[in-house]
Order: sequence, then C-alpha cells, then structure tokens
Amino acid sequence: MILRPVHPEPGPPIQLGEPGARDRLRELYRRDAGAHGIRLNLIASIDGSARGDDGTSESLSSRADRAVLGAIRAESDVVLVGAATLRREGYLVPRTARLAVLTASGELASAQLGETTDADKLIVIGPAEAGGRVAATLDAPHRFIPLEADTDARPDAGPGAAGRVRLADALAALEGLGLSRILSEGGPSLAAALIAEGLVGELCLSTSPRLTGGGLPVLGELQHPAVEARLARLLVDDAGGLYARWLLPAGS
Repeated sequence: MILRPVHPEPGPPIQLGEPGARDRLRELYRRDAGAHGIRLNLIASIDGSARGDDGTSESLSSRADRAVLGAIRAESDVVLVGAATLRREGYLVPRTARLAVLTASGELASAQLGETTDADKLIVIGPAEAGGRVAATLDAPHRFIPLEADTDARPDAGPGAAGRVRLADALAALEGLGLSRILSEGGPSLAAALIAEGLVGELCLSTSPRLTGGGLPVLGELQHPAVEARLARLLVDDAGGLYARWLLPAGS
C-alpha cells in the first residue's frame, strides 16, 4: 500500500514495507518542540462513526492506518485510553510506549491486554476509592495512580462524571512520571472531554473510506465547544483513506 503526502505540498510517495518507510512516517508525524497540549488520534468512517461493522474501530482500520498509528505511537511516551474503550475493544500494550487507562469505577474485568508482564508498562489512573476494584478485576501487572475525584464535573459531562478524576490532573500525573509526550486514543467521550477542556493541541484523524450508516459518533454524544482547527498535514492512501493532522489553538 502507498501513502502520498498531499498537503501542505505534495511529497514523494511512501511505499509501506520498504526500507525507510517507517522513518519517513515518523518524520511526518513528529511534533514541534514546545507544541502545546496533548495529541489525540482517532479514526472515523466517512459518515463520522467511530465503529465499523464489527462494533469496534478495528473494521475501519487498514494497513496504512496501522502504519500511521505506529508512527504516532513511536513519537509518544504514553497512550491514554478510557476504561470503556479498553473493555469494549481490548488493547495491546504498545511496543514503543506505555499504556495508561483512565477509570472512574475501577471495573476492568473484561479488559483484554494480551501478554504483559511489566507493571511499569501499564498505568491505571482513577479516584483513590477505585484502587481496590482495579486490583480485584485487572489481572495484568500494573501501577495504580490514585487521584482526587472531580466533584465539580459539568452536569452535561455524562453518567458517572462526578466520580472521575480531573483530566488535567491525570495528564499532570503522567507528566510527573516523565511521560510528557501524551497520546490519547479515546474513546469518543474521553476525546470530547479532552477537547472541551482545552487540553488537546493536535488531532490526528484517519478517515476510513466507508459509510457505516450509523454507529457511534467519533466524538460521542456529549457537546463540546466549536474550535477553529488548522490543517497541518494530509496524506492519502491508494484505497481512499485520508490521514489528517489538525492543529487546535491553545486554550480551545
């Protein structure tokens, strides 16, 4: 499969699997030093669904999308996901980054993480009272970081929001571990909340050349503020997939 840079100017095609292809993709997805906010990476169908035919994002993905994802993860210290996404889709701990899971309840019994033996590679963040439930339901070795629950959550932030930790506190906890290059891969509710709180500096959005006829909106059902984004880079693959880097203004 071939990826072609088309914006801000056309570039030489990238033949996946050829020597140097991974390094070229990493260069295209390298963030500027001092860039504000975290990076958010999502995939959606043409009609905006985060789920494909199988009820997960996996059926929206492709070889090119996975190559882009690998480049983005290689430029990150930690991948942050919500517990609902972990329970629904399963998640392998990335080879090149740590995995951090944000949970309100600590319920992770159905989480599928594959083979992982290093507790330093898996971080769970939640309110202190969720620690016991995490220990009881998550078999994989992990490190639990207890934070104060957010008792002032927005009333429109969704069910159970008052029991969650503050997102800014969670990001600060990761940065305190030396994990400053934070990548969130959602799910939709977490993505929308991060945008609503102005914590995202870049949105990497893959658009799968599929119409799903419905499903789960890529930013969920909760409202988030209007934001003027700037297209920094766009790649296309030879199957019609689009890969965009959108820059969001500070404090958006």
